[in-house]
Amino acid sequence: MTGHLLGWMLMTLSAGVAVGNLVRMAVAGGRARFEAGAEAVMGGGMAVMAAPPTAVLYGTYGMWWAAVFAVLCLGGVALSVRQALRSGVRHLGHAAHVVVGSAAMVLMTLAMPGAASGPTLALAGSLGHGHGHGATAGAVDMDAHGVTEAAATSGSALLWRAVFWALAAYFLLVTALAVRARTRDSGGPPAPPAAKARHRRATRTPAMLSAPNVRLAGQVGMGGSMATMLLMMAA
Repeated sequence: MTGHLLGWMLMTLSAGVAVGNLVRMAVAGGRARFEAGAEAVMGGGMAVMAAPPTAVLYGTYGMWWAAVFAVLCLGGVALSVRQALRSGVRHLGHAAHVVVGSAAMVLMTLAMPGAASGPTLALAGSLGHGHGHGATAGAVDMDAHGVTEAAATSGSALLWRAVFWALAAYFLLVTALAVRARTRDSGGPPAPPAAKARHRRATRTPAMLSAPNVRLAGQVGMGGSMATMLLMMAA
């Protein structure tokens, strides 16, 4: 799926996202804990998917991974429905994002080839793996049946590419909106000065290690990893 250098870079970024969400899961509670746990599993899955030594192993056991992400997707749907019933559709928040992320992970998992089998999606036949539906369609005799099968496979590949491009655009847009929102928040009015000098040291916190910045770093890492892998699979 990737060259060795880019694969290791994506693996490092995804592993960092997984570790960060594990820490967030440990300190969060309720709905936020589920969301952090789901993103930790996604980050771990992308790390195994991207690392050159484990990419084929991931595809070999892809159906197990797909089942895990499908469960997370269903959990996100249930959480979204609950949130919508309580607070309205406008307050779906991060639960809906977990649904989209889990669905994207299912699709990427089905597009990964295994050690002894091609990928499940017709998209993956032309990803350069050397096998899959696209390669099979190219090998059949060009009789009427062969032409029909090749055309159907090509149409399926185009459809799945469009889905992957749309998902990549979604993650890029969500990442850009998160950066924009954080920039606006940091540019707001300054906090009022401390009433007493002896409290200044206690209220001073490192700007780079603040909770909003840590959360933004996780969002950028997750969105960037997702978008990059989706675009590479659809190329």
